[in-house]
Formats: sequence, C-alpha cells, structure tokens
Amino acid sequence: MTSWLPDQPIPRPDIVMYAEFENYRENVPEGWTIEDVEFLWWAAAACLDYQALREELEEAIREGYDPGCFRYSPIADLDGNGRYPFTIFKLLREILPVGALLAVDDESQKGCEEICEVLGSFIIQNQIWHFLTSKVLILVPVEVLPDRLRDLRFSADLGL
Repeated sequence: MTSWLPDQPIPRPDIVMYAEFENYRENVPEGWTIEDVEFLWWAAAACLDYQALREELEEAIREGYDPGCFRYSPIADLDGNGRYPFTIFKLLREILPVGALLAVDDESQKGCEEICEVLGSFIIQNQIWHFLTSKVLILVPVEVLPDRLRDLRFSADLGL
C-alpha cells in the first residue's frame, strides 16, 4: 500500500495541518504518543495486504463502533492528505460507518454561528480511531515494531 519501509523516517506533507498544536490536535490513546500512532498506521500500510487489513478493520468496527462518541480528531485535509498514508485514509473512508469520519467543509458549516476550528479537515471519532489503532498494533508484524510498541503489543497479548 506504500513504498515506505519501517526503518525510514515517516514522510511528511509539505504543509502539516495543525503543526502548531500539541499532537496536531489529535487525541491519542492514553499512554501512547502521536509518533506511536503514526508509526503503526505507516507500518500497517507497508506490511499488510490491503484486503486483509480491510477485513480485519471491518470486523473490529463491527465489534467496537460506538455511534454515541462525539469527540473527534483531525487526521487529514479535505483531499485526504495528512500524516497518515493516503491508502489508509481511503480505506477508512470506505469502511467506516456514516458519522465516524466527517468532512468539516464549508457545506457542513452552513448555519453555524462560529467557524469550526478544524474547518478544512477530515475528523474521526476518537473512540473508533483508538480502537482501530490498537487493532493495528496486533496486526503489524512484531519484528518491525520499535521497542516501545513491542512492549505495548506484548502487554496487549497478555491482556494487561
């Protein structure tokens, strides 16, 4: 899904949305860093087959999607460009239920009194984003994980 390899620096777009904010305005799972999350999604794109990943994530969505979550994080601009591989963004757009990934564009802001702070981006529900990221931790081959993520993986395997 990408030519990037886990031993290379993660590619960055020319303009990184919300670079001036902590974690690029993204709410990361407790105990994780933004670098952990980015690495996992890039590693998933580099190491996993698109169809196999799709099937695993669809199953995870059926298990863990809560439509009652109303906290969101921006993950891409309106063209799907951002800190994550475009193929991952495209996959999420294909499989996530309506409301889990939203475009915050001019159309969505009609009638609003205040301009949304994340206008011009796609936002994803934090709960499903964290759940899918945890799923990807289990799917990515352990040998490509840095030590910190390997420890998280082993803790998850042990149910800790």
